[in-house]
Amino acid sequence: MGWSWTLFLFAGFFGLPLFLRKLNTWGFVFLILWVVNLLGPSVAAGDKGLLISTVMFFVFLGLQIWLGVKGNEMTAKDRLEHGWQFAEPQSEATRFARDKWGILLVEPASLAT
Repeated sequence: MGWSWTLFLFAGFFGLPLFLRKLNTWGFVFLILWVVNLLGPSVAAGDKGLLISTVMFFVFLGLQIWLGVKGNEMTAKDRLEHGWQFAEPQSEATRFARDKWGILLVEPASLAT
């Protein structure tokens, strides 16, 4: 819950924390941005290279702030989609997370007939 310092500080390093959290699509986005960031300024000459570097800095900064805000939510939703369950489904923290992130709690079907 809350701010993800890991994603804010380290997602820009080739998307590694994103891959570790199984958020592979966002990891590949950061890999592609790294390629553009590394190759763009060297391919463009003069002021265009500086412009590309400046734009990429702000793109990375914006995405890292966004991941700091939304990263934990994206991770939780991804884990729940892959079969994970809340350890304490009736706890106050779980209710708060479900309400804040719009997660519906699916109760297991009863086996009694």
